[in-house]
Amino acid sequence: MRKYWPAVLAVSVIASLPARSRAQDSTAAAAAAAVTVEAAVGTAVAERALTGAAESFPAGTATVFCFTKITGAAGTDIEHAWYKGDTEMARVPLSIKYSPHRTWSSKKMPTDAAGDWRCDVVQAGKVLQSVKFKVE
Repeated sequence: MRKYWPAVLAVSVIASLPARSRAQDSTAAAAAAAVTVEAAVGTAVAERALTGAAESFPAGTATVFCFTKITGAAGTDIEHAWYKGDTEMARVPLSIKYSPHRTWSSKKMPTDAAGDWRCDVVQAGKVLQSVKFKVE
């Protein structure tokens, strides 16, 4: 039996690999599902909090901020993708260092800003949340 011991050990390790792989995949899926996002848009950020939150902004608003609180994504990156209608206007990469993490980006509104806008919170190509707003 002694001379067969390495073979028995190798077979048992190889047999357990798919089960370990599935367990890791389910752990990764559970971690991804545990990510929560709260996002809103406003006219400023003061003391790490959004101010001037609204769903509609008057023409002439100089800058709109997208403020995001994200939980369960420490050590990863997200992006704020700014759209006017279906046209991407800007994409801002943001590092998430801890959980929960508050971060924001801003978009200077062009002179022809009137219309429907949105800011998508994106992680690894997946939209976690979309905040829609209008410029009158």
